Order: sequence, then structure tokens, then C-alpha cells
Amino acid sequence: MKAPPRLTLPAALTAAVLAITTLTPVAALEEAATSSSTTLSEERQGNLVSKVVESDGEVVSTLVDGTTGEAVLPDPERAGTQPAPGDPHGGAVMGQWAKSDQHFEQLAASSARTAEELSGTADDDAGTGAGAGSDAGDAAEEAGAGVASASSLGAAASWAPSGIKGTDVSNWQPSLNWTSLWNQGSRFAYVKSSEGDSIRNSLFTQQYAGAGAVGMYRGGYHFAIPTRDSSGAKQADYFLANGGGWSADGRTLPGLLDIENNPYPSLYGNACYGFSPSEMVGWIRDFSDRYKSRTGRLPAIYTNYYWWRDCTGNSSAFNDHPMHIAAYETAAPIVPSAWSTYDFWQYTDAGFTEQIDANVYRGSSAQLRDLARNAYYKPLGGRTPSGAPAAPTEVAPAGYVVKGAIGNQYRALGGSSVFGTPTGNERGGLLHGGVLQGFSKKHTFYWTPSTGAWPVNFNGAIGRKFAANRWENGYGYPTTREVGGLVNGGAYQVFRKGSAVTKVLWSPATGAVPVRETSGIGRLWKRAGHERGYGYPVTSERGGLLYGGAYQVFRNGSKVYRIVWSSASGAHAVQENGAIGREWIAAGSERGYGYPTTNEYRYGSEIRQRFSKNFTVHYSTTTKRTWVTR
Repeated sequence: MKAPPRLTLPAALTAAVLAITTLTPVAALEEAATSSSTTLSEERQGNLVSKVVESDGEVVSTLVDGTTGEAVLPDPERAGTQPAPGDPHGGAVMGQWAKSDQHFEQLAASSARTAEELSGTADDDAGTGAGAGSDAGDAAEEAGAGVASASSLGAAASWAPSGIKGTDVSNWQPSLNWTSLWNQGSRFAYVKSSEGDSIRNSLFTQQYAGAGAVGMYRGGYHFAIPTRDSSGAKQADYFLANGGGWSADGRTLPGLLDIENNPYPSLYGNACYGFSPSEMVGWIRDFSDRYKSRTGRLPAIYTNYYWWRDCTGNSSAFNDHPMHIAAYETAAPIVPSAWSTYDFWQYTDAGFTEQIDANVYRGSSAQLRDLARNAYYKPLGGRTPSGAPAAPTEVAPAGYVVKGAIGNQYRALGGSSVFGTPTGNERGGLLHGGVLQGFSKKHTFYWTPSTGAWPVNFNGAIGRKFAANRWENGYGYPTTREVGGLVNGGAYQVFRKGSAVTKVLWSPATGAVPVRETSGIGRLWKRAGHERGYGYPVTSERGGLLYGGAYQVFRNGSKVYRIVWSSASGAHAVQENGAIGREWIAAGSERGYGYPTTNEYRYGSEIRQRFSKNFTVHYSTTTKRTWVTR
């Protein structure tokens, strides 16, 4: 793999990693520009730049110094310290109570190795296997479970208990090879989002995107710091403001409340933060109630048996929440008595070849999917949350019935209170054997054997767009319901027709516009972080360009991107209202300098972009001058 970072390691780590690249930042950047490396998404915070990079088929999230291009590594000496707001170093992680100082040194060393591989200087002893897939199916997920006998419980990366593998990550892992983790069987990831009410993981966006880019289920976790002036509701709001939300898109795990031993005793008292068991139960209830009121579902809970016993009095009040238990160096964890078993088990902090936290989900792949999409998921060892739809019963106003797959989904998603009463019985004979049924609040459920039953809301812009494009004959059948809560108040719904997948997105600023997720343009947009990367679409995908090319325009805030594709150059983005994009457009776009063959990339103090007719457009960040070479 090739990319720009040059590494500077803390002295304590020099013996723990391989030789570091001797490329200067400029030379490394030039090498990266000529390789197959693509930046999928990027975020600058001060002088630090976090990225998701796809290089030679591998997806890696990384953090670099924006001036020098050097990889940024955590300082193990900051283990056990609480960072100030905006400080990327320090902070608590899942299982902080059980982590040794050597664990944080290992995380830094692992990040250094990954960054070194990304820079192209590490030895290629062995490949990591086949590339990641977005949906490997039940068989692949079950094969990834990795059951073996333990020779050194909780310590050896080669052993895992029965279940579906996963991991959890934080700001202590600035460079992560997500493809490597996928190839080792990891199918889900919890990413630290926030801590207390003022600390956020500055790497969350890229780590979350990296996990999603290789096909993992992913969710955010919040490290709770319960205090008397920081309520559970306040911290739930902070968690949601920093990535911890949930939507029924089938890939997002419920937010995880990490509630464990106080990591900062000098600041907050004993292991229970000075709270009595009844006070702690009240704090957790306050967090849970606020999270459910804003997302529609209960959070999962991460804890350890002894903390839960001592600090909540072994409360049984939350056994409708999925249980994520922490227990190292044991063949079977002890779970709090309110749960008969766990959903997730963090069984080691030295898993995978990266020697990082490893977890397993105890259920089947179908149950893991249900956890991701069902607001009333029943914990494997607990009880069904209150308010779950009653057992299926037919409703028959005006002599119509709601039954079968459509009836089950109708009731699961809210029934007549959301969709109204049926305006007719099911009607078949649609494309590919589909069936529909309409309801009085202008919703229609569509069903096929391959897509299941999902509603389309014809009150909204997405439903009207679906109708204007010839209903199921255009985009195909819905595979999700309409999902809100996106950045800037947006929403989306996904449709499938054969192998083509279309996501119709809506925002107040752009209206409802489709993205063809399975086209070259759509795949680049997805890898860049969906609407958080290049933004919302403002045009549909349009063809007819020179040599059979196509383009689509997106907007993210004030930035306007044109993703341009041709069979020869693939898909790359031009920022239309940036200096390079304005020069390219003024020269005639693809008829002038040609199609983009790279995205914009940094070269010293310059930003550059290359085009297919051998032109390179340069922009100086110091002089603000734009020029072209060939």
C-alpha cells in the first residue's frame, strides 16, 4: 500500500515497531499520487487530518499532521489521563479498568505498523487474503466466528469463543487497517464516540466510515462519567450529538453505554463515582430514557460483573437492554443475574493480528441483523422491551385484511397509528412477482420474495420521487423504510431493481434526488462517507459525456463536487467551486484537460489534481495561485 505518512514515534516505542519510512513527506506524497491510493473521506481538525484511504484494495483509516504529512501516534504515557476538550490524546476506553500500560503501548505500536504499511515501506511477508465485501451473507458471517480451543485464555489473538467476531476502537488507534480486520473475520465494530459531556473522539467519523466501507455493522459507544452535575440525559444528548445515534438501516448497531469503574479516581471518587446503587440506577435510567426518546430504541450496556454488582446493587431494571459483558482470561464470562447470557462478550484486549480489543456476538447472523434493525430486539439473555408490537392479528376495517409479510411489518413499524387503515386488500401481479397494499395515511407497502415488505410514504418528497420515476418499474422495490436523522435534517430510502441499488436522498436544501449506489459514481460517493463526505446529490447521474462518460453533482455545505466517471479513468471528484475545479471547468471540463484521474491531493504546500490528457492543475496554499503543467 502507498500513501504519504512519514512516522515519528515516541522513544518508548522504537523497539516495538519495524524500521520507519525514510521518505520525506514530499517524496511520499508524490509516490502516493502515482499509486492506486484514493482518499475516501477526510476531516481536518486544527492541524490534524483524519482520513479513510483505499489503497490497493485495502481500506485504512489514518491520522496525519496536516503540515508535514507524518502519521500521528498516541502517547502511551497519557494512559489513564482525562483529556481536555479538543485534545486527541488520552481518555478512557472500553475495559479501561482492566487495561495495563502495555496495552496502550501495543495500540501505539500497532498503529505505527499500519501507518508504515500505508506508506509503502513495510515488508510484505504475507497477504491479508481476499478483499472485503459489503455483504458476505450468512455463511461468511458464520465462518468468521472462529471457534477454537484456548491455550492462553483472553491473551492470544489465535483463540476466540464461539460467536461472530467483532472489535471496538477509539482515539488510541489512529491508524487501522479495516480490510485486515474484515479478512480475519470481524463483522462488527463499536467506535468510541464520546466521554462524559465534553470529550469526543476526533477520529470517530473516519473510523466509523472505515468499518462501514468494508461491510461491518457499526455503532458508537459512550464512556459514561456519571457525576451529580452531569446527568444521564445530558450525556445521552452529548453522545447523540457526536455520532451515537441509531437508524433502522440494517447496518447500524444501537448506541452502547459503557458504564464501568471510574477511570479517574482523583477526580470523581470511588469506582462508583461516589453514587449509591439507587443513585446509579437512576442515572442509567435517565440516560436510557433520553436515548430511547430520541432514537426510538434502548441502548446496549457494556459493563463488568463486579462493577454492576457493587455499583447498581445487581439491578434487574435494564435486562431489556442488550448486554455487552467484559471478562478476560476466562472460558465463560459471569454476567449480571438479571441476564441469563450475554449478547456481546469482550473477551480479550489482544485479539486479531493487531493485538486489539476483540468481541464476539453470541447469536446467529440473522439475530445480529435483527439487533441492527429492530427497535424491539429481545436481548439473548433478557426480556423484550416494552411497547413491542403485539402478536400478529388481522385487522379488518371495511372488510379488508392485513396479513402475511406485509401484515407483520405493518404491525412491527407502528400499525394504524403510523400508516392508517387498509384501503384495499393485497394486490399482486406487479413486476417480479411483487405485491402491494395501500393504507389511508398515504403509505403503500410493497413486497417481493427478495426484498421483503417495506412501506413507501407518498406524503413525502421521497415517495413522490419514487412515483414520478414509475414506481417499482423505475427504481425497483423498497428495501428499507424512509429513514430520517441524517446530517442537516436529511432522510433517505433504498430501492432495488435486480442488481441495481438506488438510494433516494432528501434534504431541505437539495430536495429528493437519487444516487445509484452500484454505479462507479455511487460507489465512490459511498466510500467517501455518503452525505457526510461529498454531501447530498443535487442532480441525478447523467451520461452522454465524451467517450461514454457520466457525472453527478453533490453539495456539502458551501462545497460543490462533481463526481465524473469514464471507463478508462474510473470515478473521481472535482470540487467545482474550488480553485482547481474552476480552472478545469474554464478549460472545457473533460473536453479540455480530460477526465480526473486522481482526487485532489497535497504535495508540500500545493494542492494538485491530475487529468487524463496529461494535465496537472496546481494550487498553492501559500500564494493562492493556480497554474497548469503538462
